[in-house]
Amino acid sequence: MTPFLLRTALPALAAALCLPSALGAPDEGQWLPQQIRAMNWAALKARGMQLTKDEFWHPERGGVLSAAVQIGGCSASFVSSDGLVVTNHHCGFGAVNQLSTPEQNYLRDGFVAQDRGAEMPAPGMVVYVVRRIENVTERVHAAQAEADDPLERWARTEAVIDEIVAEGEKEPNTACHVASFFEGREYHLYYRTRLTDVRLVYAPPRAVGEYGGEVDNWEWPRHTGDFTFFRAYAAPDGSPRDYQEGNVPYRPDHWLRVSADGVQQDDLVMILGYPGRTERYLSSVAVADREGVYYPLRLAMLTEMIEVLEAHAATSDQAQLDYASTIKSLANVQKNAAGMVWGLERNAVVQRKQREEQQFTAWVAGSEERRARYGSLLAELHALDREEQETTRKDLVLSLALSSRTSPFLRGLVDLVSTAIRMEPGSDVPESLVRRFGESMAKDFEAVQKPLMTIVLDELRGLDGADTFEARAVLHPDVKLPTDRVVVGLLETSKLTTPAGRLALLRGGAPAVRGSEDPLVKLAVGLAIERDALVARNRRFEGARIELGRRWIEAQQAWRGTSFYPDANSTLRVSIASVKGYQPRDGVRYVPHTTVAGLLQKHTGAEPFDAPEALRTAATERRQSAYFDARIGDVPTCFLSDGDTTGGNSGSPVINGKGELVGLNFDRVFENVSGDFGWNADRSRNVSVDIRFVLWNLESVMPAHHLLREMGVPAGAR
Repeated sequence: MTPFLLRTALPALAAALCLPSALGAPDEGQWLPQQIRAMNWAALKARGMQLTKDEFWHPERGGVLSAAVQIGGCSASFVSSDGLVVTNHHCGFGAVNQLSTPEQNYLRDGFVAQDRGAEMPAPGMVVYVVRRIENVTERVHAAQAEADDPLERWARTEAVIDEIVAEGEKEPNTACHVASFFEGREYHLYYRTRLTDVRLVYAPPRAVGEYGGEVDNWEWPRHTGDFTFFRAYAAPDGSPRDYQEGNVPYRPDHWLRVSADGVQQDDLVMILGYPGRTERYLSSVAVADREGVYYPLRLAMLTEMIEVLEAHAATSDQAQLDYASTIKSLANVQKNAAGMVWGLERNAVVQRKQREEQQFTAWVAGSEERRARYGSLLAELHALDREEQETTRKDLVLSLALSSRTSPFLRGLVDLVSTAIRMEPGSDVPESLVRRFGESMAKDFEAVQKPLMTIVLDELRGLDGADTFEARAVLHPDVKLPTDRVVVGLLETSKLTTPAGRLALLRGGAPAVRGSEDPLVKLAVGLAIERDALVARNRRFEGARIELGRRWIEAQQAWRGTSFYPDANSTLRVSIASVKGYQPRDGVRYVPHTTVAGLLQKHTGAEPFDAPEALRTAATERRQSAYFDARIGDVPTCFLSDGDTTGGNSGSPVINGKGELVGLNFDRVFENVSGDFGWNADRSRNVSVDIRFVLWNLESVMPAHHLLREMGVPAGAR
C-alpha cells in the first residue's frame, strides 16, 4: 500500500493557512489535516482526546483520519480490515434503487448479504481513498501570472491543472484532482486510489433508513436509521480493478474501530469527511442576492416539480422505483432552499456581513499601508457581485431547464440540436444516437415531462431586462397567454415529438437545424446559445475571482488573524464538536439524544412513520440488547453535536476521543441550514445516527451477526 504523505513546505503553508497553533480546539471550522496537527493538543486532551497527533493523522503514515473515504458524492469510512465501508442510507439510495424491482424490492424491504458471495455489485458506487497530498501552488500561480484578462486566467488555470493531474495519474492505479483553497491562494494535488468494484452488503428497509421522510428531514428530534454497508474489492495484489469474480476484499491501511459504548452529553466528537461547499467569506451583496432571489426561486420551482413527480410515482410500484431517487434528491434540495430562506432572514446574515464590512473598512482606514493595499478592495468585490446578480434569475432557471433531473425532455432537445449541428447531412446516424433520442427521451411524457417543461418555460417567459432569454419569441409574445397553452402549441406544430422527427433532424445535420422553422428546434437552439453564454459568463467570473478573491482572502486573514479555515471544497476535513442539545425557540429545549421509545411514539402505521414489524417486535426485548444504554434508559437512535458540517458530510464518520466510530453524520437541523454562510454556537447542530442503533439493527431487527463479528463488537443480545 502507498503511504499517506503530505509533500509541502509546512512552514510556508502554516503561514498561508494561519494554523491555530496557539489556540484551543474551536468547534467552528472545517479544518485541514495539517491544521489539526498544529492545534493546541493539550486543550484537545482536556476535552477528551486520547489519541496522539501522530495517531490521529501523520503526514507520512496517515492515521485514524485516513480511514475516512468518499463514496458517491458522500463521506464514508472503512470499518474492517476487509474493506467494509459504512455510509448513509441516502448515500446508497440510488444504488439500492437500481438493484430493486417491483418483485424484489430491496429499497422497500432491505437487503442482507449473508456471506460475501451474496454481496451484489452496486451501480455507480465508487470509493476514493486519499493516499497523499502535494502543494502545487507555485506552479498554478506562475501560469495565472501569464494571463492578461479574467477569461485567459481561467483558461490558463484549467490548462495547468489538467497538466498536473495528467502527470500525477501516470502513477499506477491513481486518480488525481487539484483543489483550490482560500479563493486560489493555495492549490493542492490529491493522489487517490479509485476503487470501482463496490458491492452492497447491507441496507435497512426504507422505513428504517428514511424513517420520518421529508416530514423529519432537516429536523430534530430524529429517529432515522440512515446507514448502509458496502464492501470495496480489488485484484488479489491489492490493485484497483473493475468487478471480476476473482477480486478479493480491499485491504485498507487504516480502518475505524467501532464503539459499542457510544457517547453522552458534552463528550468530545470529531466529524471526519469531505464537506462539499460553504461560502463563509462572501460579501453582504452576494448573500443578499442568495436570500432575496436565488433561494426563493429555487424553492418555488422545485416545489412545483416535486408535486408533478410524486403524483406520477404514486400510480404504480414501477413508477415509484423509477422516480424514487429523483424525488428524494430534489426534495432534499427543496427543503435546503426553504431553510436558507428562513435562516438567512432570521439570523440576519446580510446585516451581520454589513457590520463586518464596516469594521473591515475602519481597519483598512487605520493604516496608510492597508489603505494602499486594500483601500479599493471591498468596492471591487461588491462591483463584481452586482455584475453577477444581473443574471441570477436567468442562470438558475437555465440550470433547471438544462438538467436531466428537472427537465429531461428540454435537456434532450438541446443535446439533440447540438449533436445534429455537428453532423454531415445525409450521414448515417449511429445506433447509440438512435437509442439516445428514441422513445426513452419522451418517457412518461404527458404525466411527467410535459408538466415539468411547462414549469420551466413559464419562468423563461417571465425573464426580461438583462435576463432576456434567447428565442423568447418562440414562447409567444403575449405573456398573458397561459404557458400550458403555449406548450400545447409548440408540441402540436413540432416534428421533434416523435423518434422519427428527431432522427430526421440528425440526418439533416447543420443545414436542417439552421433552416428549420420548427418551434422546438428554435427553442432548443435558443437554449443551446444560452448554455454557451452561461458557461462563458461563469468562466469569466471565475477568472476574475481568482485574482480578486485571492486579495480578499489575504485581507481577511490579515484582519481576522489566526484560526482561519478555508471554505469547504470536498477535500478531507475535520470538524471538532461536543455532544450538545440546543434551544430552537423560546420555551423549547432539545436534548441531544433520541431513542427507540421515541421512534415507537412516532409510529402511525402509515408513511413516513411506518416502523417495520421486525423493528417493533425487536423493541419489546431491547433491554436485553448489548446496545441498550442504561444511562439513557433505552437503545439510542440519533444524537446532536455542534459540529461544523455541510453537504458532502453525509456519511461522515463521527469518532470519539479514542478514535472509535460512535455515529454517522447525516443531516443538520433546520435552524442551521443557512450555516453554509456562517457557524453559530447556539444553532449550529449536526445530526448523527448513533452507531448503537446501527448495531442494534444488525443484532436484533434485520440480523447480520457476521458483520458485527467482523467489526469486533458484540454479535448477540446480553
